[in-house]
Amino acid sequence: FLDKTTQSVQQEVLDRTEAFFLILAGAEPSIDEEMRTSLPNISRELIALKKPVTLVTPDELNVIAQRNHVDDIYLINETGIIFTTTYPEDMGFDLKSVGLESFLNDIMDSGRISLDRAAVNALNGEITKYAYYSHPGTGYIIETSIRLRDALERTKSIDFTSFLMDDLLQNVQTQNSFVKEIDLFSSNELSQFSLINEGRKMDPEIYKVAKAHGEVRLISEGNLTIYTHFRPKEKEADYTGNLTSMVVYDTSMPRDELTKTAWHTLLVLVIVTIVSFLVSGRLFRQLVLHRLMHITDCLHRIGDGDYSVRIDESGNDEFTLIASEINRMSGLVLAREEELRQLHQDQEKIIEERTRELRKLKDAFEQANIKLTMLNVITRHDIINQLTALSGFLDLVLEINTKEDVREYTSKCRQISEVIHELIIFTRIYEDIGINDPTWQNVRRTIEKAMMDHPDAHLDYDLPKENVFVLADPLFEKVFYTFIDNTLRHGEYATKFSVSYQFPGRDLVIVYKDDGAGVVDIDKTRLFEKGFGNHTGFGLFIAKEILAITQITIKETGEPGEGARFEIFVPEGFWKFASSETDTNIKPPSP
Repeated sequence: FLDKTTQSVQQEVLDRTEAFFLILAGAEPSIDEEMRTSLPNISRELIALKKPVTLVTPDELNVIAQRNHVDDIYLINETGIIFTTTYPEDMGFDLKSVGLESFLNDIMDSGRISLDRAAVNALNGEITKYAYYSHPGTGYIIETSIRLRDALERTKSIDFTSFLMDDLLQNVQTQNSFVKEIDLFSSNELSQFSLINEGRKMDPEIYKVAKAHGEVRLISEGNLTIYTHFRPKEKEADYTGNLTSMVVYDTSMPRDELTKTAWHTLLVLVIVTIVSFLVSGRLFRQLVLHRLMHITDCLHRIGDGDYSVRIDESGNDEFTLIASEINRMSGLVLAREEELRQLHQDQEKIIEERTRELRKLKDAFEQANIKLTMLNVITRHDIINQLTALSGFLDLVLEINTKEDVREYTSKCRQISEVIHELIIFTRIYEDIGINDPTWQNVRRTIEKAMMDHPDAHLDYDLPKENVFVLADPLFEKVFYTFIDNTLRHGEYATKFSVSYQFPGRDLVIVYKDDGAGVVDIDKTRLFEKGFGNHTGFGLFIAKEILAITQITIKETGEPGEGARFEIFVPEGFWKFASSETDTNIKPPSP
């Protein structure tokens, strides 16, 4: 009697479990799309922090995770180590040690998004989905995770615990009043967590015995607890692997209830025996075999996915009870499928509307940008032409007029026109900052090009021999052009400059130093502000903005009277050694 009851209860648990994972499989694509959208947004927010990614704190990651509806964020460097995360238990974990080296190498700097199938997290028992992304040139991978339990409840597609249990315990107790508790555990070597009661874990020793023998029975304080090890259909097993159900029975049921149950069972057996002797073979086929064949046929159709099938419930016998229960289960699954189908349609409509709106905004923005750019180019071109003509006439006045006061004022007008010309050139350079993607640039060759733009400069210079490449905006050359121009304009007695490298930890510092007058202390705090200086006041401001595109910073550290000294700080991941002037494949050395 007890064996028959436990089999019935176990079958109910198995049916409910497989129905849930069928629905979970249908909901996963919408969660995939949510993760695909959030990863590039997270990458942009990290870049917007304008600080080395190794200095990003877990608190900052938590804020970004909440804004993008993910549970945890992991930042992985080129060696496969998690160096920053919102999940402290995984800090410092080496992913390559678990066979992910090839996978991580494929993702790094690729710009692609990769999603894993959902699986049970061995540390907390949650069914979790993971996604990976690496923006080109960043040198690190972003991994995000979403716990499907929270995602399903957040999107209101399904209440995880409510559906998995629903009226299961109540229904079982209606037929078997001595069932006290039901639970379901993921069941593998790393995880034996409850899928219903969050945080609850099965005894590992019980798991081992249940796995080996298929079932464990424990009796204590009037209760019989049965653990049954099983595996859902292969289609649903991708999420959990093996499962173990736990059913607690009350063995202290009163004796008279047991006696009544026994007499009822005996009476049923007597009636069945009498009927078996009374009815003919033909009547038996009509009353029993025909209904069994009908139920079997309907079950096959349900097994093939047709949940709209309904079994005839006419009559008042055991077949009617079986038909009613099967109809109830298939109706429950059909209702959930309809909910998911409607949710999917609603999401598609929202996506289509948002796509149309974004396309209109993009077209309007592109048209406005084209017109604005054209206006800037035309206006700048016309102003430069007029300034060129004005400068020419002022030069003629200076040549033909010998009066000192006229020549003085004319010379000042000529200087003003030169400043205006340089301001127009500044707008063109500033407009180009950040337009094109950063590129790997050889530092030594960049400085040599900058010197070629000063053909009249009579400066000696000393450059390092190493082939060091820096990931920077294409206008990187303008930074060293500005340094050399400052040496010529403000160095007074400067005759030479030098460039050297320093390697604090895994970072790079490029040092530019001349032998001129240097910068007075009172000017250092405003040196990189827009408009500060004796000339246009834009050179060092532009240099700072160009470097900031790839998180590079700059400061002046020289002593007055001993020459100007500029230090460019390049964080890890934005510089490399190379064996030649064009080879950028060699990584920076370990400290």
